[in-house]
Amino acid sequence: MFFLLKMEPKDEIPYIRTIEWEMLDKKKFIPLSVLSSCTVRTTLYPFTLVKTRLQIQKGNEVYRGTWDAFKKIVKYEGPTGLYKGFWVNMFSVVSGAFYVMTYENVRHILQVNNVTDSRLRALVGGGCASLVGQTIIVPIDVISQHLMMHGQKVSMPTKHLHLLLYELMGF
Repeated sequence: MFFLLKMEPKDEIPYIRTIEWEMLDKKKFIPLSVLSSCTVRTTLYPFTLVKTRLQIQKGNEVYRGTWDAFKKIVKYEGPTGLYKGFWVNMFSVVSGAFYVMTYENVRHILQVNNVTDSRLRALVGGGCASLVGQTIIVPIDVISQHLMMHGQKVSMPTKHLHLLLYELMGF
């Protein structure tokens, strides 16, 4: 059920305020950010693993669908099979921290060098932060995806699936 709230003119926000890095309590922000990221990754990782395995297979050779994949993975590999490659993937949490640090530092450097347009500072900061973040996360994702496929225990040989993974990733 959705409710629409009517705001009185006195309740309206006169401007949008940007929360700057200096305004944050880093002693709370950093641990809560890491905790939040770890919680989300832990919850969603089994779905990522199943998605990866479904994308790698040709047709319905191994799994007939999402729930079939979940059932077979738990049956043949145990519940821990849903978390293959998880610990390697957790290193990607670092990329989030480097993203934020790069973004904020580039914005600060531009401001110190008299770049007054906040949109330009945000654009350049975001571009640099994305470059740094992707440089960290892409290799981690590649390794994690390989581990997701490693030791897959089903009725067919997985050598074929590993070769397909290499092919899809451009190797």
